[in-house]
Amino acid sequence: MQLETYISDLLYRYECVTIPEFGTFLTQPVSATVNNTTNVFYPPKKVVSFNEQIQKNDGLLVNYIADVEKIPFEIANEKIAKRVTILKDFLTQGETLTFKNIGEIVFNSEGKILFEPSYHLNYLTDAFGLSQFVSPSITRETYKEEVEAIEKVIPITITPEKRKSRPYFKYAAVALIALTLGGFAASKYYVNQIEAHNQLAQEEAEQKLDNKIQQATFNLNPFPAITLKVTKQAGSFHIVAGAFRIEENCDKKIDQLKADGFKARKIGVNKYGLHQVVYASYENRLEALKALRNIKKNHNKDAWLLVDSDTKIINTLSKVNASNEKSLQTAETKESTDLANQQPLSNSPETADNFELKENPNVIKIIHNVKTVESGYYLMLGAYNNSAKRDAFLSELTSAELSNISFFFDTKNAMYFVYYKEKFNDLESANKSLQSKGNLSYTGKMAVVKVEN
Repeated sequence: MQLETYISDLLYRYECVTIPEFGTFLTQPVSATVNNTTNVFYPPKKVVSFNEQIQKNDGLLVNYIADVEKIPFEIANEKIAKRVTILKDFLTQGETLTFKNIGEIVFNSEGKILFEPSYHLNYLTDAFGLSQFVSPSITRETYKEEVEAIEKVIPITITPEKRKSRPYFKYAAVALIALTLGGFAASKYYVNQIEAHNQLAQEEAEQKLDNKIQQATFNLNPFPAITLKVTKQAGSFHIVAGAFRIEENCDKKIDQLKADGFKARKIGVNKYGLHQVVYASYENRLEALKALRNIKKNHNKDAWLLVDSDTKIINTLSKVNASNEKSLQTAETKESTDLANQQPLSNSPETADNFELKENPNVIKIIHNVKTVESGYYLMLGAYNNSAKRDAFLSELTSAELSNISFFFDTKNAMYFVYYKEKFNDLESANKSLQSKGNLSYTGKMAVVKVEN
């Protein structure tokens, strides 16, 4: 579920969008501004802020998601509640939450939420199409100062001059005025005559038109109503057709794929500055993998699957917190796992052996001072030195429908541990559970770790 996309859509139309039990994004209109130093003119805009005190569900966001995704109100509300739980877990872990085109949220050293807005989009619809521009300052020349400077060098004196009297100029001026008045009167009379003629002609034409209209019979049938159904593509699993430096080539590729029957579209520019084109986007990873296999077989063998980084974590932990544990080795799981191994995003997890954890059940790794996990024994599935590999492994576990999984960070060794959330009070119980689970293909070699706080 692309929560930030839905929030961004609503911010164009509303000044307040609330995420239940998390907080509210607020917008406030700001007038156009000018930077006197850089001479840059900025258009009017909406400034986005965040208030964690407003958490009551007003139904706006839930109704919008239910309408877009065609799901009941209750299911949309549950999706948001799961997402909020995950967001709070990340904040507790000290990570920064990024809402695309909205802003970033993080805890400060005092445990308070800090929000840094993003200025990539202007949510003020009245300012649509307006962009910032630079206007150089106007340079005005002061001629008075130049004259004063000349006078200091060369003084200017005015000498009165006696003019000769020329009386015939007076008679010429009187004659000119008389001719002007006569011409004006004649032209006015001519214009009045033309206007009167035009008025009579117009009245006669209108009378003839009225007579014809009275004799005519009109049958104006109402036009049939037209219903336009617009489908908004959504999904976090994208089948990539290509990436282009020049946007014009990107548009040509989209036209070509649409002509072949695909729902092709652009999904933005990646970190390398390339415009990405996808065949289609899917909400479900398994559906995306099936479609990718078909495209590779019949259309483009170089196509690959792109998964949004935020979605990989959210989908993983949402299924981790599910109450019902499903079967781990169904036919669909096997197909999903086989396809996932062909994708560029799949990463081999760092198993217990990578972190010096032995198969001997009497020799275990002890980890100290983990604030988010209680002291006890746990089954560890993998250890990672960066969050990207951690997220990829969690995504693989999700594809296998594995639940009751979480992770924590060991500050001493700078490692992420992915583990079963079930805690054991003694080593014997942990080893029994380890033997019952066995070595699964998607988890590598599991091992027992001990947390001491």
